[in-house]
Amino acid sequence: MNRAAILTSAAALALTLAPAAQAFEMTYGSYTSPTQTNNREGILPTIERITEATNGELTFETFTGGAMGGPKELLGNVGSGILDSASVVDIYVKSSIPVSAMLSSMMPIGGDPKVMAGAMNEMQLLNCPECVAERERNNVLGLSFSAIAAMHIICREPKANLADFQGVKISAPSGLGPGMQAIGATPVSITTAEMYEALNRGQIDCVIGSPAWLDAYNLKDFAQSVTTTPVGDYFGVMNWAINLDVWNDLTPEMQAAFKGEMAKGIGDILWAYVDDNEKAMAAFEEKGGRMLDHDEAFLAAWKEQQDNTVALTVEKGRADGIENAQEIVDTFLGLVAKWEKIVADGEGSKEHYIEALQREVFDRI
Repeated sequence: MNRAAILTSAAALALTLAPAAQAFEMTYGSYTSPTQTNNREGILPTIERITEATNGELTFETFTGGAMGGPKELLGNVGSGILDSASVVDIYVKSSIPVSAMLSSMMPIGGDPKVMAGAMNEMQLLNCPECVAERERNNVLGLSFSAIAAMHIICREPKANLADFQGVKISAPSGLGPGMQAIGATPVSITTAEMYEALNRGQIDCVIGSPAWLDAYNLKDFAQSVTTTPVGDYFGVMNWAINLDVWNDLTPEMQAAFKGEMAKGIGDILWAYVDDNEKAMAAFEEKGGRMLDHDEAFLAAWKEQQDNTVALTVEKGRADGIENAQEIVDTFLGLVAKWEKIVADGEGSKEHYIEALQREVFDRI
């Protein structure tokens, strides 16, 4: 046998004896349904792309609808290894990740979800060592944060002016309740599952939420008006909370596949929420619903509450033991200003936004 044949045979034998790349299956949990926007447009397509990018070496088993824990259990279930990964809403686990919850509690300043999600990703992943440390204490790595759809005021009877909301019972998320109370409304604490019956029975007059709720929760059955200007947004959804030990067991190629797909997943979620809202509002108007502009008195009063939100957040953060709360909040607000410019420069382009997220955040991790 000549030298070339010997080398060819040796190489073939080496390939035969070499261990195959190890396949890895991760579990993923969500307390929302598979058709919910985050899952439908973000998580599930991202999972498919990661599997494809790793040539099938990394696969996933998903558990949606709370099958592996509700919003208060998922963080602990990931940290303990019951799940490999999950979506986590920080306000439900404030005692475990207080810095993250402090940031996302500033709901009144969140007029544009794209801006807030961009700022939150850059803050959480690159500019907040306290955020990283509190996740590590829970044995979790955070990767990818998104916002929900902008929140408007939906009412049983037409309401938009400041005078309209005096004494009005309104279902408002916790981060928006104090501001609504300060301008004269009466916040009522109920779950989203209770909104329909509460509006039907007159137990509440209005709901602060996404216009898409007109369809998702059938609020269109009773609502007569929706205000055109958002009054806030929630931007603390951790799309990917990953068990830290599991993350460290992934190959560099698998980790790179994650980092390469997060920006697109976030962009797809955010644009889908915008589309959901626009479709719901258009259908609402077609059926006789009224889209109403706030008067100047309301806008001025709400601007004051937005300003107060920052000071109140710092005060509550310090009370919760976050000594440098002011510095953390100031850093975040600086990033909000940065992402306002990035979003404005993109002129509505999702591709521009995804590229900016990849460049400014995920390529720097």
